[in-house]
Amino acid sequence: MDRNFFLALALSFLVLVSWSMWQAEDQEIPPGDHRESPVPRHELPASPQADEITAETDPAPVRAVPSPAAPETIAIADAREVIIETPLYRAQLTSRGGALTGWQLSEFRDAQQAGNPPVELTTLVRGEAALATPLAGLGGGDLRAARFDFEQSGPWELVFQREFDGVHVRKVYRFDPDSYLVRLLLEVDNQSSRAVEPEFEVTWPARSRDAQDFANQVVIALAQGSVERSSVEGFGQPGMMSRLLGQGDGGGPIDYSGELDWAGASTQYFLAVLLPDVPRDARVTFKPLSDGQGALAKVGFRPTLLPPGQQLVREYRAYLGPKEDERLAAVGAQLERSIDRGWAWIAPLTAFFSWLLRATHAVVPNYGVSIILITIAMRLITAPLMSKQMRSMRGMGELQPRMKEIQAKYADDRQKQSEAMMKLYRQSGVNPLGGCLPMLLQLPVFIGLYYALQSSIELRQAPFMLWINDLSAPETLFTIPELDLPVRVLPLLMGASMVLQQRLTPTTIDPAQARMMMTVMPVMFTVMFYRFPSGLVLYWFVSNLLGIVHQLSVNRGGKKPGPAKAPKPAKKATETG
Repeated sequence: MDRNFFLALALSFLVLVSWSMWQAEDQEIPPGDHRESPVPRHELPASPQADEITAETDPAPVRAVPSPAAPETIAIADAREVIIETPLYRAQLTSRGGALTGWQLSEFRDAQQAGNPPVELTTLVRGEAALATPLAGLGGGDLRAARFDFEQSGPWELVFQREFDGVHVRKVYRFDPDSYLVRLLLEVDNQSSRAVEPEFEVTWPARSRDAQDFANQVVIALAQGSVERSSVEGFGQPGMMSRLLGQGDGGGPIDYSGELDWAGASTQYFLAVLLPDVPRDARVTFKPLSDGQGALAKVGFRPTLLPPGQQLVREYRAYLGPKEDERLAAVGAQLERSIDRGWAWIAPLTAFFSWLLRATHAVVPNYGVSIILITIAMRLITAPLMSKQMRSMRGMGELQPRMKEIQAKYADDRQKQSEAMMKLYRQSGVNPLGGCLPMLLQLPVFIGLYYALQSSIELRQAPFMLWINDLSAPETLFTIPELDLPVRVLPLLMGASMVLQQRLTPTTIDPAQARMMMTVMPVMFTVMFYRFPSGLVLYWFVSNLLGIVHQLSVNRGGKKPGPAKAPKPAKKATETG
């Protein structure tokens, strides 16, 4: 029974992995993914924080290629730049649209790039900006491409402003040097003779990017109490089944409105979201970018009528940083729910294992050793259940000859066959479901550990030993040059341990089927785990080794089932009188 369960689990994983690989191969990374380095800059008058200011003039404006699927792509050129630096991040803003063109996380390095630079949270190509504000409804055109004047009104405050036809627009950024929060105030002062209807929309482009940190990027929102996620890669394009059936073009934008707590883009370890000041009135639209290379998150409000002489201010908070529990909880708005901890019923287990991982690491400062210790602890806790399962499987295997005799004897009478089987189980003391129920009870533990290892930012670039220098990525001992094939030891050892474990486990199915499964399942799992983070493979490998030791112990100490002893006849009572 447990082999059938693992086969179903393996097939499900294989379908998901195959689909992910097929989707990845079907997409191309845009050639402009790696932005050019900033041009030299000059500084503002010195301040205690030494904030910097840059002037830039491109020799020729960069024009976006028109595309029906990407109306949001705009040209940004001939603009001045402002650079804010704190111990946590480096922000680069432009006077063209008063928007953000770069956000580097100083404490997190991109090991895949030459020189190990800081992680760049934005995924922009030339002509794009984040935190852009079209401010439609003012009569001044698309303000994402408009030139703003700017001033530094404080050490950590920048003001971009623009005036046209009596309408005054201000974008005020307030940076917090001790956190990853930025406050963005949008102010519209209508001093014209006409009414205007600003939408106060803020955008964040999320593009596919060929980098480990952005491999699982999604657009995300907490709307009406539910976390909604959609993969950035291939966003708006037809899914696998739609392609096979030739149905549809992938659909259009996705909208969420009312009780919108936050929305933006999320990767495995990093988050870029906007938190509107009035969630009940806010809305977000996720719209495809060009050629399915990503999505644009448009967070805003419905148009608001602003008569002459009136002023209106909307405020957003933007969290642009790592998915660290304490930081997210400090922001509020249930931002910690952006961490993918699995289904609601498994999330508490995931949170517990994440805490246990950190607590173990505080004692043993090596996350690889922490994973091994947690795996041992989980095996010890579940040992009684596993022993029951193993004994049941062993008993069922030893009953196979007698079960086949019953099947042959009552081949034409299903009722008598079932009665004879149940009698055999009672006499032998074997529960036919004993090998299945413990496995089902262990499943939540496995899933919780899986999500904990997958979502814990502490594992990012965490070394273990020897060549395993990043537990959040697949390990590679060396690469075969002619084939460009990485040789990974952990998945191969894990596959070999599965073969040994299956050979030690008594079979309850036909020997030919058992031999096939002994070949198919280890191969499938090895291929599947070949692209998994080494931390997950380490957990599974160690769990297999402990399972082998446990199975050997059960096999050597178990007793063969046999017929139950007949009860002794009761003594007759002697009459006295």
